[in-house]
Amino acid sequence: MKWFFAITEQTLSNDPDHGFIDCIRVAVRSARENTTLLPHMVFDGQECDFTREMREMGVTVIFHRIHFYDRLHEAQRRQKPEWPNYMQTAAGAFMRLDLPLIEKEDQFVLYTDCDVLFMQDPNVEFCRPEIFAACGQFGAQDYYTDMNSGVMVLNLERIRNDLPAMVDFLCDNLYHISGYDQELLRIFYNAQWSPLSARFNWKPYWGVNDDAVIVHFHAGKPPAARRLLDDPAYREHDPVFHTWRHWFFQNPAGYAHYVPRWEEFLRMSTTPPADTANEFDAMREGE
Repeated sequence: MKWFFAITEQTLSNDPDHGFIDCIRVAVRSARENTTLLPHMVFDGQECDFTREMREMGVTVIFHRIHFYDRLHEAQRRQKPEWPNYMQTAAGAFMRLDLPLIEKEDQFVLYTDCDVLFMQDPNVEFCRPEIFAACGQFGAQDYYTDMNSGVMVLNLERIRNDLPAMVDFLCDNLYHISGYDQELLRIFYNAQWSPLSARFNWKPYWGVNDDAVIVHFHAGKPPAARRLLDDPAYREHDPVFHTWRHWFFQNPAGYAHYVPRWEEFLRMSTTPPADTANEFDAMREGE
């Protein structure tokens, strides 16, 4: 089955806390070791050392910008001027909606965020949702009341048909949606999606699950969780870090179990070209 994830060059060049480059390396390496998935990275940006590294790891790299970027940017300026940096996240978050324009061969594909760890082969070929299938976000059984779009099986044919109306709705109602793809999907499809077992989108703040297939480091990412495992007082009074600390301390044992496994795959991942980090450091300095 084809597996898609998406990222923007701007996100990689301005990423102080998430560590997305390493998150992607781990996601790809764990997929190579533990699954039969065919990895595809949708990248909004230019060819660079990181895209070349991904190809060397067996990833199909697709250069793409969401087709409604300019229209969404104008909607943001008119309806949410208090969100001047909205498009920095939106350009990557909405990429999953453009997959029907990119993938024309397969009707069903797996999409995940970049911060995942494949523990087992998903084998989700059985899943043929009418629209898409997804798990809960903060509650393991909250399939409909708190859907998380970080792991989805997508019916590209259905979403391709719905996409023009969905984009119209988004750009006309951004002030009401007040979010990204997840909030749009919740409102537009009104809980008509299919439920996916929580083991396909398992969060460390739920604890340890030996049956977990995909572990999703939703909220705090592994580098930050490692800091908290080593020093529980890390950024204790930093309001920017409050949410990540909150979810970490829901279940430190869960992070203590999964973070070392993430770190193992990071060590196993292909050694990046020497210039990769320097390239993004140069981009940061040039901003």
